[in-house]
Amino acid sequence: MAGFFSRNRHGRRSLPVDRFEHALGIAHRWFLDRVGEVAVIQYVTAPADMDWWQQDDTPPLITGGIEASGQVALTLHRKFIEFKVIDDTLLPEVLYELLLTEWAALTGKTVAEIDPEFQ
Repeated sequence: MAGFFSRNRHGRRSLPVDRFEHALGIAHRWFLDRVGEVAVIQYVTAPADMDWWQQDDTPPLITGGIEASGQVALTLHRKFIEFKVIDDTLLPEVLYELLLTEWAALTGKTVAEIDPEFQ
């Protein structure tokens, strides 16, 4: 499965693709297929101030909010996600789950309403 995250450059040696960005692209497509609305989705490698989340025992994987325009904005915390997800093949599913559950929480819908097949 290692070839899944690399692309061939015209028959020459493989150029590695950023696994997180590739997995996020897959998860975002799945998310758009289900939600049908575009959210502002970004990721940060690490927060500038690592103390802001230490009130909890667990670092956040995703945070979100609704902008003044009504658009949902989601921020994935890349380093925390990468520390948690060791198997890269599971990364698209984990990212999709994070996007879906945060969207549901922010919009007042249930996950089952958005994706009845989600388990």
